[in-house]
Amino acid sequence: MLLYESAVSPDTYPPLKYFLKAKTSYSSLMPRFFALLLCTTLSGFAWDAEYQVVQQDPIGKFPKWTGILASVETELSKKADIQAPYAGGWADFIAKTQSPDRLAMIKKTNETFNSMRYVPDQKNWGVPDLWNTPVQFTQSPDYVISGRVSGDCEDHAIAKYYALQKLGFTQDELRILVVKDLNLGVGHCILGVIYGGQCLILDNQIKSVWPATQIQHYKPIYAINETHWWQFLPAGAAAAPAAAAGAGQSD
Repeated sequence: MLLYESAVSPDTYPPLKYFLKAKTSYSSLMPRFFALLLCTTLSGFAWDAEYQVVQQDPIGKFPKWTGILASVETELSKKADIQAPYAGGWADFIAKTQSPDRLAMIKKTNETFNSMRYVPDQKNWGVPDLWNTPVQFTQSPDYVISGRVSGDCEDHAIAKYYALQKLGFTQDELRILVVKDLNLGVGHCILGVIYGGQCLILDNQIKSVWPATQIQHYKPIYAINETHWWQFLPAGAAAAPAAAAGAGQSD
């Protein structure tokens, strides 16, 4: 995926663990990184500086994301449904995933949609970057192996975003997060879920759900939901004016 817009690309970013509260912005935050428990071969970065997470509006400066929101509304009006990973659509997913245990639902949602193939947009669609709704993500084009649907990182993250809403989570608990993968040197998209006073990361590259505090190989660039977006900045750095944020396409 394309990493970020020119106005949303500071050189240094705070850790993901501070992006865990809704409807607010933060300043003077001291990051403390924990050892990465996922795999000892993965490298991590740590900082001893202060950072801020700045709420920026409007989200209209991110046309691919707002396009997803509009398309989902259209699909709802047409009663369009997902075709995978369960043949019975959203109703089947809800029946198999609904639980009084919210953490269990988060983990099951991550596992369910991580079962869907990762295929880069260039190979799948012939374009560098294309964001799909869950309905689009789960429709199998003729040129994809029969019975197997596919998409890249943002398609997985978006599907999980809407899947958790189907299970009763609110947008205030959910964040689409665009990060830079420090191991691969590429842009990446994941889902952040605010639960139990921390930000849990749902990632198509990681089998299990982990707190952001235990993931060191990402630099957060920005986060967004249906009403706000947040920019990650070094402490004291000036935030990009909202009007300029759409200068280049990041999502």
